[in-house]
Amino acid sequence: MKLSKVYEPGQYEADIYALWEKTESFAPKNRGGKGSYSIVIPPPNANGDLHIGHGLTLALEDIAIRYHRMTGKATLFLPGADHAGFETQVVYEKHLAKEGKSRFDFSREELYGQIWDFVAQNRENYESQFRKIGASLDWSRYTFTLDQKIVDRAYETFKKLWDDDLIYRGERLVNFCTFHGTAFADIEVEYETEMGKMYYIHFPLVPVSGVTDEQKFILIATTRPETMLGDVAVAVHPDDKRFKHLVGRTVKIPLADREVPVIADPMVDPAFGTGAVKITAAHDPNDFDVARNHNLPLLSVITEEGKIGHDAPRAYHGLSVEDGRKQVVADVERLGLLKKIEDHEHRVGH
Repeated sequence: MKLSKVYEPGQYEADIYALWEKTESFAPKNRGGKGSYSIVIPPPNANGDLHIGHGLTLALEDIAIRYHRMTGKATLFLPGADHAGFETQVVYEKHLAKEGKSRFDFSREELYGQIWDFVAQNRENYESQFRKIGASLDWSRYTFTLDQKIVDRAYETFKKLWDDDLIYRGERLVNFCTFHGTAFADIEVEYETEMGKMYYIHFPLVPVSGVTDEQKFILIATTRPETMLGDVAVAVHPDDKRFKHLVGRTVKIPLADREVPVIADPMVDPAFGTGAVKITAAHDPNDFDVARNHNLPLLSVITEEGKIGHDAPRAYHGLSVEDGRKQVVADVERLGLLKKIEDHEHRVGH
């Protein structure tokens, strides 16, 4: 028999892998009480093909699995896939966009069915890719994160956590996409350095009875003047001597007809802006923490559609954030409360 000078894996490896599966070569087996070893594969998102990172991780894990299997341990390399939820929806919507369509062209049930089929196709693709790599996975235990047994276990776990008073429901700030209409994780936010504006605005101090010669304003600096419509305090650093005499006083929020306290909190950077910052508890994570520490309310002034609304004065309802900012700046300038506007470089999340 004449042997080929070049090994052609495509001619043999599929049959070899099929034989491994048929003979359950990768199932964990008791090999004389030598212990056990297992790895749960980090389930890839079922919204595309595998990439080089998957290949590297899979190879390293398979090396460890095969080593422990050869030492006689009952060894399990557990395969699976993750539906990836919102990320998969975004990927699928990009496919729809190429066809000139959007998710709004379909009912909820139709869109869910289409994405389910999309996920199923991707699962088939990378299951084939796993096999081509030669990973010694026990396919009889393959698990998908939307398998009913997994869904049931998730519900059972959360119910137990609730019954044991280990979880609770509370108000928290989340990243929210106005286009997709959903929250997303901090890790998915990408920050870019941009040139913006810093607005310096006078907040009127509420007069104190019996005091005639007093400071009438406190000057704050902000990059988001439209959120002042939801301010619940003005904060200064406890050690900042410039403002010690104002802590405990009250200021009036321009345009909102609301009086709020001047508080001291170590979160404030005395070197930023004027050293006095407005606290918009519902729209900034640092301000949220300050509000919680000082028992201040949460006033939301931006809706899920990215419009001014909720607790904002009705005159601004329906404006986009950009238009709301322009209107707020124009209004405080009309009242003589805008001191100056400066260029300001800062990092903005997208």
